[in-house]
Parts: sequence; structure tokens; C-alpha cells
Amino acid sequence: MSASLGATSLADVHHEGLDQLLNDLVNVYPASPGQQLPLLGVPVIDALLEVFMQRLPGTSNETERQLYDTVPPEQIITEDDEILLHCGGQDETTAASGEPSVQEHPERFNFLSSSSAPRRKRPSPVLEISSSLSGAGKTQLLYYMTARAILPRTFAGLSIGGLEAAVVWMDADDRFDVYRLRDVARGAVRQARESADDEILDETSARYSEAELTEMLTSALEHVHVFRPQSSSALLATLCTLDKYLYDLSRHRSASRPLHMLVIDSATAFLWPDKLRDEVARTEEIGRSRAEVGQKRDQNQNFHLSHLYAEIVNELKRLQGRFGCAIVYTTTVSSGRPSAWHTNGPSGPPGPYDRPPSKTPSLPPALPAPWGTFPIFRLVVHRDTVRPFPPAMSAHDARRDAPMRQSVVRQGKFSAWVNAWGREEWPRRVIDGVSWYNGGCFSFYVRATGVEVPLPDN
Repeated sequence: MSASLGATSLADVHHEGLDQLLNDLVNVYPASPGQQLPLLGVPVIDALLEVFMQRLPGTSNETERQLYDTVPPEQIITEDDEILLHCGGQDETTAASGEPSVQEHPERFNFLSSSSAPRRKRPSPVLEISSSLSGAGKTQLLYYMTARAILPRTFAGLSIGGLEAAVVWMDADDRFDVYRLRDVARGAVRQARESADDEILDETSARYSEAELTEMLTSALEHVHVFRPQSSSALLATLCTLDKYLYDLSRHRSASRPLHMLVIDSATAFLWPDKLRDEVARTEEIGRSRAEVGQKRDQNQNFHLSHLYAEIVNELKRLQGRFGCAIVYTTTVSSGRPSAWHTNGPSGPPGPYDRPPSKTPSLPPALPAPWGTFPIFRLVVHRDTVRPFPPAMSAHDARRDAPMRQSVVRQGKFSAWVNAWGREEWPRRVIDGVSWYNGGCFSFYVRATGVEVPLPDN
């Protein structure tokens, strides 16, 4: 009798995964409406992302529902689900191991936040920023996105456009510069103050000391979690354990914030070592039977480039499904032709910069499948080049024009274009949407005081 009763009770037990449990908690503890975060927090990039996510202005809800039904499950998130993390202190030993270091201070405990409005699903943003040369502004654009993500919404009574979120940064190039990120964040606050209406800048608002600004920036920077993998295998291992780190409330202080963005700078950092390992592994397979080779690959006893990259992409998709975060990564396409950026377009009045190319730049994917089809939206960036001295210019004229050219260089103008690779497969609505947004091109400026991304002129 007791055995029968036990079997019946076990049959009634409902097994539920962590994701489903968190979704249920969202419904139990609703927060205030209107908490949906922008896609990336940069208006011009968000507008182009919406085009590629097939959510053009004027799209009906029925069309959106049909879109959501066709999106792969691993790229579907609940837009109001925000996994909020808590952070405590971290000792110097942990920091020395290559994990992010933070400082202790008390902070409120919030674990989940959602909107009481009806919940809809949308694909998570995946952005690839490419260039054919280093020094093209990719990392600076990432600093700007990160600064917008971690800054508060308001400071000293002034709206500064921050998202009050957390960012995970995979520093594969080992170039992350926290001091530069601080300067970019400081510049974003300054830009917000300069662009504010005079009515806002009255006697009681937008007044703060340098010490208060430094304290705010220091607090915001604690929500950037930097990891430095030394190989693609280490990157995969870090991604596999990232959620464990984020859920460990004693290791960081981002409990009150959603994870907004996962950055990989640069995804091509280990490409050539990986190709070498792949070639060596294939050489060692010569003379072995197909069954033996397949068995060793299935058991991960041999290195295989496509298997490793497929696992990395699958882990990124899994993290997106769990945290609802954007993924932004940079690549350098060695097969691209930088000269395409220097070619002059239609004739026009002379200026200090080389004219932009007459066609939208097109760079192939730098990484093999499945990386090539992973991003929803791809950008190509490049630093605008100053027009060279004409061959017939005299030394006197060159000295006369030198101050003007130096001032142009100090402007630090960069250009970003929608990558036209695969354009022939774009739907008509995507082509029209890109054309409407200034042809998919915008400029941004990198200076010592920060990064500025003005809205393009349509």
C-alpha cells in the first residue's frame, strides 16, 4: 500500500527548469511598467537594428506576432524579463586570477524585474562590428555602448540617457582600458549637459562637483565584468560558467541591474591559432579510418574548428535565452580591401576628407560557420582619411594648409556603414529601411574627451 502511494506521489511531482521558475517569479513579482531597455542604447544603431529585426515603423502587431513565431527558439527572449544580479566584494586573489575586481559597499537586493503589461517576445540583438584594418574605431564604439549601458538614467537632476545595466566584456585582445572607458562615460555626461535645454539648466539642476562626478563614474564602472580568455577553448569555458558567476551573489555587485550586453573584443583574436590547430589535427588523421576519426571527434578527443565555433555560438545563444542580453562582437576581416574606403565617389567640391566610396562597403564574414550567420546586423567601420597633399603642391602651400589638416585629424571622424555582404538576399523592406536611414551610414567622432555618435541627417 505504501509503495503504491509513493509511486503515485512521485508521478504527481512536476519538474521545472530554472528558466521556467524565473519566468513564473516574474509574474508573481511584477514591477512598474515601461522598463523595457533599448536594444543597445545608441539611437542610430537601434534604428538600424530594428530594420534588420523586421520591425519597421508602422509594422502591425499581427505582423510582429507572425515574425516571433518564425524566430528560432534560442534567439527568443521575453523582453520584460530582466535577470538582476547582486554583487558583493572580491579579494585581490580573485582579481589576480583574471576575473573582474570590485569594491565592497552595501546595495539593495533586487533579483527580478518585469512589467505588468502583456509580455511579448522578440529576437535578441546580435551585432558584428567589422573592419579591414586595426584602429578603425571598433573598440571605441564598444566603449560608447558600454558607457551608455552602465550610466544611470539621471545624474544631478539631469537626464544623461544611461540604462543602469551591467555589461560582460570578453577581452580576447587583452586591450581593455578602464581609464578610456571612464573618459568616454565622462564625455557622455558632458554631452548630455551641453545638449540639455536652457530651462533644465537652472539654478537647482545639473550642478555637480568633480568629486561627485568621479564617484558616480566609479560606481557605474563596477558593473562592467571583464574576462580575459587566452584561447577559443578558454572563451568557451568562460561562457559555459558565466551564468554560475553571475548567479554567485558574493562575487560582484550587479544584483540590482539587468545584464544588458555581452561583448567579445575581438572574436577573431584566436582565428589563426585555431586554424593552425585544425590543420595539425587533420594531418594527424591521415591514414586513419573514417569511423575512428568520427569517433574521436564525437568524443572531443581531436580538435575540430567547426565543432568548437558551433559550441561557442550555442553557448552565446543559451546565455541570450537566459539573460535576454544583446551580443556585440568585433572582427577584423583580413581579406577585405582597405583601398575601397579611399576611392573617391561622384565628383564634388574639394574637402579635407577623402570622399566616401560610391558603393556601400561589403566585407565577408571573418569567421567560419556558424559565426557567419549568427549576427542579425553587421556594421563596417573605418577612420575617415584626410585627403593627401597633391603631388604638385609647393612646400609653402603645404605649410599653409598644415594647421587646417591637423585640426581635421583632431576631429577624429570615423564612419560606420551597414555591411552590404549578402545584400542580394535582403527582403525589400530591409533594403528600403536601410535606405531610409541615411543609406545605412552614420559618422561618429573619437576624441581624447570621449566618443560622440550624432544622429544622421536623413
